[in-house]
Amino acid sequence: MKIKPINKYKTHLPKKGAFTIDTEEDFMKLHTLCIASGKRGGGKSVAIANLVKTAKDKGYFDRVYLITPTYASNKSIWDICDIEEEDVYEPTINVLKTIQKNVEAEKEEWETFLKRKELYKKYKKDIANKPIERIKGEELIEYMDHGFLDFNFNDKWKYGKERPPRLAVILDDSMGTDVMTRRTAGLTNLCIRHRHIGDGLGISIFMLVQSYCSRDGIARPIRENTTHLLLFKINDENQIKKVKQECDLPITDEEWEQMTAYAHAIPYNYLFIDFSPKCKTKQFRNGMNEYLIPDSLKDKCECNKK
Repeated sequence: MKIKPINKYKTHLPKKGAFTIDTEEDFMKLHTLCIASGKRGGGKSVAIANLVKTAKDKGYFDRVYLITPTYASNKSIWDICDIEEEDVYEPTINVLKTIQKNVEAEKEEWETFLKRKELYKKYKKDIANKPIERIKGEELIEYMDHGFLDFNFNDKWKYGKERPPRLAVILDDSMGTDVMTRRTAGLTNLCIRHRHIGDGLGISIFMLVQSYCSRDGIARPIRENTTHLLLFKINDENQIKKVKQECDLPITDEEWEQMTAYAHAIPYNYLFIDFSPKCKTKQFRNGMNEYLIPDSLKDKCECNKK
């Protein structure tokens, strides 16, 4: 094969990826499409509740919606990440449409807040520099409509730090319900577009399931778009092997078996797989607090590269 360079055309990359939330070095990239897969009672809910709590504590999420039919019996678990009862929904066929409307409403509220804040700055400037009779009538009416003249405006954003809302949704115990079995529920579509809904505001999705890639598990398009996987111990070893094959992981079968055995030797623990790691050596973890670096990846560290 002969290679003849052209060297005329350049590819310009964006300075920063769209639809992202800046996270610390050892935290996962956001927004995420995260799946926790494991048998019933294996620890999925507790793991996700703690992961979401950490994200909320660090300011990565402002509000989290929960879709589950078992909230009452699992309330103590979801209290870990302080989910408000008003943000809990049953897994009905229309629930994802409700979640999308919530995201759109949050985006609209943010944009309205910014507009009102700019108008409030103008109002304060006018009041400070002009007699009230010199302010145009239509402007004065607008100031009154917004409550400025009655000092009825809070120029602080409702979530504290002034930035667009950061949102997430958790689906738990929903296998077999309309939200996951009915195509018209829109789950696959939402998962594929999750970073783009709300005119680019986006939402992180956490799905807790008992089967990742079996016939009755997660749809293939969702699996192909998954960014993070918490893989808990299950009785069917073939399913564990299938995960490695389907995900085309850059490690040997022996390394895969070694890592899964190491992580699953601990009760209620999981192997964490990052399909878009910040460094190739950070693709696998034992739980969240221990990186597992197989020999296949040990020389591929990118942490010091600019």
